[in-house]
Amino acid sequence: MKPKPMTIIHQGKPFELPFIVHQASSANLYSLFDYEAACSLCEKENYKPIIINTPEGGKKAAGFVAAIDYKKTSAVPYVEWSLGIFVIPNEQNTPEVDFINETSLFFQSIMDNEIIGNTVFCPKLVLNESLPTEIGFEYYGYPKEVGEVNYKYDQQVSTFSVSTREGQLIMKALFPTKRGILAKFGLIWAMFRAYNFRLVLQSLSKKEFIITLVGSAKILGKKAHMKIKNDPNTEMFPWNIQDCHLEINPESKWGKVVLNLQLQPMLVCHVPNLKFELSEPIDQ
Repeated sequence: MKPKPMTIIHQGKPFELPFIVHQASSANLYSLFDYEAACSLCEKENYKPIIINTPEGGKKAAGFVAAIDYKKTSAVPYVEWSLGIFVIPNEQNTPEVDFINETSLFFQSIMDNEIIGNTVFCPKLVLNESLPTEIGFEYYGYPKEVGEVNYKYDQQVSTFSVSTREGQLIMKALFPTKRGILAKFGLIWAMFRAYNFRLVLQSLSKKEFIITLVGSAKILGKKAHMKIKNDPNTEMFPWNIQDCHLEINPESKWGKVVLNLQLQPMLVCHVPNLKFELSEPIDQ
């Protein structure tokens, strides 16, 4: 049974939940993170990072930086940059995922396990519009702030950059929007190596999947379920330094955070037709 809409009053005006995204496009750069740095960002929160075991015997966290162009929503159009970490509630045993290749970082959409990978904590989100920033911060506990976010893409190249409200650059990236057919076959083969055939085929046939976004307990201990429609036109391919470029500003507060995480994108995921519903806030 579909839940009834919830209406909140923000600055004297009604705002209806769930929040619906009718048309958007996103670029997600998946990365391994330094585990201790990721843990420090989750300190005093209700969640902890999932462990990624590397072939060298090391322990990493997993996450991403992403840019999303919200063209049509139930509120206003806006652009958002997010820094995300895959987490698990503190009271649960920490799952461990073996890193086989770059597609191992896509575990949240492939592994047949509701515990592993369906929860994301974003220690920072920057938006170019005040309304979704205020709603996310005040009602969900998401650490959002207004800044400058630019995200451009065409058939060949995608770029995004994020800066503070004052214009100080945090980071920017440039990469292909998609690669050729041979790259697609290579990616599918890499997925088969990282997971079994059943899980890969099952993930390709999904019509939608659920991600839980958790707020910061330091602000407001809430969470929300994000019901995402699977986009068959999604493009995924490995990050390649020959045609992918990343610049992080060490003078920026959040640039330093990203550098401490040792962000190095390994997998690019471009979703040209992103559609989802974000539920009302729920207690963590």
